[in-house]
Amino acid sequence: MNTIEDVKRRIKGKKNIVSDRESNSKFHVFIFKFFTVVIFFAFGTLIVNKDVNIKKIIFDKVYKSNFSFASFKNIYNTYIGNILPFDRIFKNRHVFNEKLEYNTISKYNKGAKLTLSKGYAIPSLKGGIIIYNGEKEDFGKTIIVQQSDGIDVWYGNLSNTSLNLYDYIDDNAIIGEANDDTLYLKFQKDGVEIDYKEILR
Repeated sequence: MNTIEDVKRRIKGKKNIVSDRESNSKFHVFIFKFFTVVIFFAFGTLIVNKDVNIKKIIFDKVYKSNFSFASFKNIYNTYIGNILPFDRIFKNRHVFNEKLEYNTISKYNKGAKLTLSKGYAIPSLKGGIIIYNGEKEDFGKTIIVQQSDGIDVWYGNLSNTSLNLYDYIDDNAIIGEANDDTLYLKFQKDGVEIDYKEILR
């Protein structure tokens, strides 16, 4: 007759077998993804080195036009996923569930000028990749986020930001604080300005 201890031992053994199977499965998926990316990269490198026309096309699409890195990342994560199994090590930026709030808004230099509360932590409007981090004339310290919808959002007149170029941020990620309680926003898609009233409804 089975005792409770015998049953517990059997259940524990089954859990260990399932856990081992899951670990092996995850390892095989990782190896498959890794070699798929390596082969794809090696094949792409060979083609680019052999054909000057392909090199010119890639240069024109990536460097001369407004290549959507954020859209590419979304497609990559959907079909391939994260190649590195270290999601918990590389934690996302802190986000908070609040939308951008401002006291006043007015037109400014093909964008908008917002007045905010002192020390207000500015949330990103949407997630995306940082394609610019530096000084812009008339905007001061500026971070440009290329959102997954293809819209480039300029956050100008910033202070206390810890974001770096090519960081990927989620919706509502903290961009920084507004210098002198004034934030400048500008919206572009494919190099064409979008009226801020279409975005900030």
